[in-house]
Amino acid sequence: MTTVAPIDTSGAKSANSLNKLNTNFDMFLTLLTTQLKNQDPLDPMDNAEMTNQLVQFANVEQQIAQNTNLEQMITLLNAQSAASSVSYLGKDVQYTDATTTYSGEPVKFGYTPAETAETVTLKIVDLDGETVRTLEAERTAQRHTVTWDGLDDDGNEVPEGAYTFVVSAKDDKEKAIKVDTDITGRVTGAATDSTGSYLLIGDLAVDVTKVVSVRDPAAS
Repeated sequence: MTTVAPIDTSGAKSANSLNKLNTNFDMFLTLLTTQLKNQDPLDPMDNAEMTNQLVQFANVEQQIAQNTNLEQMITLLNAQSAASSVSYLGKDVQYTDATTTYSGEPVKFGYTPAETAETVTLKIVDLDGETVRTLEAERTAQRHTVTWDGLDDDGNEVPEGAYTFVVSAKDDKEKAIKVDTDITGRVTGAATDSTGSYLLIGDLAVDVTKVVSVRDPAAS
């Protein structure tokens, strides 16, 4: 059974900064004490300068404390997001991207031209950028779906792995038209790290923020 990856709760960045600040502060106090012991009674240290340095240390310490609290909040949010990601296991999710993993089952792809195009080409390329399949594409400004059976242009099944749908749309003046793309795939696992939470679709990690819909396999 696939589980959510563990989260780093050490708060290492703030801890390291605080340790460094404490070391510098101890050194500052040692130097300050030495100066006070050896200062010229007729020309004592500037109290304003000494106070200013102490205030600067206090401000840095407060900033580090705020960063520590923020790190703890981010860790908590990531933990909550990771826990909720488990509910996606076994579901079919639609996410905004053009890359997916082919694992022997047909792949569903969607594309939406921003406006009706004069020409639209739809190709499927492998990790080396080689085109393995060219499919027919619709030109109207609405969402269209394509199901790729995993075969190349010669009718041979492609190896399992990551593939990208490349859609190119142009108007009657050969000007490029923006095309939004989405993929539908089945979630096989979930993971999280310091950058966020991810759904695993085969070997592909999809940012959970890219998900636009979730369906039971039967409904799909």
